[in-house]
Amino acid sequence: MSKNVRWTQTAGGLLYPEEVTFHAHMRERHAICDGALAIFEFPALADGSPDRSRGRLLDIGQNLIVNSGRAAIAELQRHTADGAAAAGVFDLGYLAVGTGSGGGAISPVPGDTALATEGTDPVAGPVVSGVPRPLCSVSTPPPGPPFMSNLWSAQIGSTELNGSAIDEAGIFCLDDATLYCYRTFAAQTKSAGFVMEFRWTHIF
Repeated sequence: MSKNVRWTQTAGGLLYPEEVTFHAHMRERHAICDGALAIFEFPALADGSPDRSRGRLLDIGQNLIVNSGRAAIAELQRHTADGAAAAGVFDLGYLAVGTGSGGGAISPVPGDTALATEGTDPVAGPVVSGVPRPLCSVSTPPPGPPFMSNLWSAQIGSTELNGSAIDEAGIFCLDDATLYCYRTFAAQTKSAGFVMEFRWTHIF
């Protein structure tokens, strides 16, 4: 939230300051954040790690920060401004993938709080809400004017979700319940012996 001063003129010609309060989400040019999701496929090495010398890009497209994700950012900002301990449950944490968007026919909307049909096959990751989700990792490259970005990534291993036609993905906060962002796309079939990697770029 920011405050500006608007000068109002009386009928007699006098000017007086009027404080005007703007909420950031009401300004189109002041988006909380934006970004994209890129999906890669790599052959798996003997130890199961991705062979990054032979990867290929499967899909890339714009990412939607849903309302619950924006609320999570606002809560983190509030704790920072108050000088209190950060609300860790609202930090980004887990990748979720699913097969319910009809190959991208269903588009995400701001009010979404879950994927259409999240995959439930075993994957490497914690099972907090009954659905196993891989833990995301994050890196922060040098800032590029006039923005800063965070790169989040997570993988579906070579033995996980094989045969699934994955067509939706999202990131949940560390509470494993709050959906932060969501994207649907053309179906990408997960193959045995390959690692599927999801890379989210969030621009602030």
